[in-house]
Amino acid sequence: MSQFPTGASARRLVASVQKLERTLSTAGLPRFMARLPVCWLSWHYCRMLDQKIVRMRKIAGKFDSWGPTIREVSPVAQERLEMLDLDHSMRTDIEFTKVTMMELRDYCTDIGRMFEQLGYDSAALKRRQATLVAVLEASCASASRMQEALTRHDDLVLARLRAEADAASAAAARAAV
Repeated sequence: MSQFPTGASARRLVASVQKLERTLSTAGLPRFMARLPVCWLSWHYCRMLDQKIVRMRKIAGKFDSWGPTIREVSPVAQERLEMLDLDHSMRTDIEFTKVTMMELRDYCTDIGRMFEQLGYDSAALKRRQATLVAVLEASCASASRMQEALTRHDDLVLARLRAEADAASAAAARAAV
C-alpha cells in the first residue's frame, strides 16, 4: 500500500509546493497558473483516495460477509470443534488490519491539514476524504464484530471441551472406585 506523506514529509512537500508557487508567481505567471502545482497535487491525491476507497470497500465487504458466516457456522463448528482460534492469530490479524486502517484514516486527516496549510480548498478532495474515513470506520466496526464473534465461538467451544473433560474425569473417578 502506498504511503501518504505525514509529519516531516508533508512539511517538506508543503514547503516545496509553496516555493514552486512563489517561483512561478515571481516569474510573472498569473496567480491561477502559479497555483497549478497545488491543483495537480490535489488531483493526484484524489486519484490515490479513489484507489484506497475501492480497496477499503473490498476489505469492508469481506469483513461484512465473514462475520455473519462465523455466527452461522458457529453452532455447527462447536459440534466439530472447527474454527478454534486458541493462539488468537485470527483476532491478532484482524486487529493489525484495524490498526492499519486507523493509520490510513490519520494519514487522510494529515492530507487535509496539508492542503489547508497550502491555502487550497477542494470540495472533491474533501468528499473523497469523508468517503474514505466513513469506509474505514465502517470496516473497523465490522472487524470488531467479527472479533467478538470469534471470541464467543471460542468461549463456547472451550466451555464444551471443559464440560466433556469434567464428565470424563468424573466417569474415571467413579470407575476407579
